[in-house]
Amino acid sequence: MTCIVAYDIEDNKIRNQIAKYLLSMGVRLQKSVFAIKIERHAFARMSKKLEKLSDKKGRIAIFRLCAGCQKNAIQMNDDTPQFYVF
Repeated sequence: MTCIVAYDIEDNKIRNQIAKYLLSMGVRLQKSVFAIKIERHAFARMSKKLEKLSDKKGRIAIFRLCAGCQKNAIQMNDDTPQFYVF
């Protein structure tokens, strides 16, 4: 499955830890937005890890993209994407 993870965290240390973790899992789309391809069985583990890293500070949103959403999504202005979210 593909998911999009976005966060808004003020604490630099926590934000950097989360960014480093997410970079190890997927690719950065924007400063605080990542696209991650993950197996369904690993999704809960990733969610728990993010919750632990955030220490309940700031906000994290995870959007799971269903096959239909991925099929109907439009990607613009990038002729050579490194990671196909869509």
